[in-house]
Amino acid sequence: MNFYEAQDDARKRTKWLVVYFILAVTGVIAAVYTVVGFAYQSQAGRMYTVTDRMGNVTREAINGEWWDTGRFLVVAGVTTGVILLGNLVKTLQLAGGGAAVARDVGARPVDPHTIDLDEKRLVNVVEEMAIASGLPVPQVWIMDDEAGINAFAAGTEPGNAVIGVTRGCVQRLTRGELQGVIAHEFSHILNGDMKLNMRLIGWLFGIMMLALLGRMIFNSLRFVRVRNNSKDNNGGLIIALLLSGIALIVIGSIGVFFARMIQAAISRQREYLADASAVEFTRDPSGISGALKKIGGQQYGSSVNHAKAGEASHMFFADGGMFSYGFATHPPLNVRISTIEESWNGEFKDSQLPPVAQRGKPGGMSSLASDERLSGLSSGGGTATGSVADHSTKVEVSRQKWDAVGESSHQDVNVGKRIRDSISKEWIEACHDREYAQALIFGLLLAEDDALQQGEISFLRKSAGKQAVEIALHWNKALRDVHSSEKIALLDLCIPTLRRLTMPEYERFIDITRWMIASDGEVDLFEFMLQKVLERHLSAHFLHYGGVKTKYTKISKLSQEVNVLISTMSGIGASDGDELNAAYASARDSIDDLKGGLSILPPAECGLNQVDKALKKIERSSPLIQRDVIHACGLAVMNDGVLESKEAEMLRAIADAIGSSLPPFVAQG
Repeated sequence: MNFYEAQDDARKRTKWLVVYFILAVTGVIAAVYTVVGFAYQSQAGRMYTVTDRMGNVTREAINGEWWDTGRFLVVAGVTTGVILLGNLVKTLQLAGGGAAVARDVGARPVDPHTIDLDEKRLVNVVEEMAIASGLPVPQVWIMDDEAGINAFAAGTEPGNAVIGVTRGCVQRLTRGELQGVIAHEFSHILNGDMKLNMRLIGWLFGIMMLALLGRMIFNSLRFVRVRNNSKDNNGGLIIALLLSGIALIVIGSIGVFFARMIQAAISRQREYLADASAVEFTRDPSGISGALKKIGGQQYGSSVNHAKAGEASHMFFADGGMFSYGFATHPPLNVRISTIEESWNGEFKDSQLPPVAQRGKPGGMSSLASDERLSGLSSGGGTATGSVADHSTKVEVSRQKWDAVGESSHQDVNVGKRIRDSISKEWIEACHDREYAQALIFGLLLAEDDALQQGEISFLRKSAGKQAVEIALHWNKALRDVHSSEKIALLDLCIPTLRRLTMPEYERFIDITRWMIASDGEVDLFEFMLQKVLERHLSAHFLHYGGVKTKYTKISKLSQEVNVLISTMSGIGASDGDELNAAYASARDSIDDLKGGLSILPPAECGLNQVDKALKKIERSSPLIQRDVIHACGLAVMNDGVLESKEAEMLRAIADAIGSSLPPFVAQG
């Protein structure tokens, strides 16, 4: 393969790009004028007022003829101007190089010093390929949220080029297969395709400008209120904007059609060339063919779900699953594989997620048996604001302090600093690592009973891998006796890290946690709390859970649900009947609208199942009702002035379930 000849061919294809662009613009102009012409035709004979320079007013009829040369020139000029403006804006945006494209498709740069095993292998492969090609090493980017197997090269020249890959690409491919994919992308750089593809993005954006303007109009109408009064009626304007948006989207779809046709015409043959170049680069046809087989054999294929991925669909290693109007930007997988391997039997390869924490234990864990840091909690001296949190499972909380919940004065950053400072560096790093954070949660969920734990370990080893079991066991032992404020802090630190999982990783993680919670046939308070935290904060990200609308503004309409909560909470915090009744009365009487109107429920009507149902209704209440409910629940468990771990866990579960926050309470050292 001669790269100089390939570059010359790419330069010639740029001329064809101009021809295709002119044809596309012509088609869009024709579509716009067709709509305008019919609009004028429908208004034929309608009178309108004209005022000349002298102030004379005359009435004229609209020319209802479909064709008018002057009108056509105006339409052609405006349409061409909009398209060229879009082209100019996008071209200027991309002038900075491939990083602009990478950011647009939701990628992030990979730190060359990363400790992530998959990312480190990716960096090494890219650096090896760059050295072998005589090119400067491109910056490496990764799309964390994409589970499909795909990659791209972007840049206006090798000096500002980037290589981007999906998380599925680095997780599911062997090193040889990854080399094949990266070699394919490097050939696009060497063949001149990358520069051509960058130009293509700019041209295509201009052609699709009308459709984008239509979408902008539709989006803006969501924030417009219809006014029906006689003095200020904007209904006509809204209808006009709505029709304009529809017309622009319909007309713009013609531009999108031409854009997809251009993408297909330019890129399909270049993909064959890049595949052949990759084989010559690696001297291993099984690498790139193996990657293509795995794309065909896994659920997510090569899909890229980011909203802006369609603009760059022609740049990807494989078809990203974007709507293409029937014009595929890439040859079919079976054709590409057969071209590389003539003896291919037509079967695709299945691929599995790698085990959790496959690179083994984090640093400092090899000597955990004798290392105090095993607990993840420093025992050293205090901070500038006081000593670290007492790790007792009980914390004294006064009524005055609890009454301040919800006040800004209670949200003391120094409390957060004390708790965070009490957690060792190794634990903080584990919470920030996508692999170890999962193992940490598994460790929190392992049962204390040896027989139950053995069953969980067997399941965990099968589902997450041997290393995940080893780490989970260490951390389970370490955290067993510490107060919930530290456990909850670790959980909160893990949440943003867990959001970086791909959808298949998230599904595996949630399946494992649900199995472990249900494995003993009952759910304890900590498991209930952890489940509520994960469901609230991870579901919002992965399942696009947007919360609920407020339905209840009077607590009297939720009296039964509130009674379930305070009856259950009173039972958690009381040691005898007298304490139970006193705790319940304190909680009930703290809500003015419920004073004396409720009585404590029997145990059969309480429990976590009933609490879960009650929380789903209270979630739809106003913030002031939620504040009163949390306050009453706190009084129910802290009537003795002491907050125990199980009580803190339940309060946090309630707060998360209804979409509220609850600052931690820690003992003063």
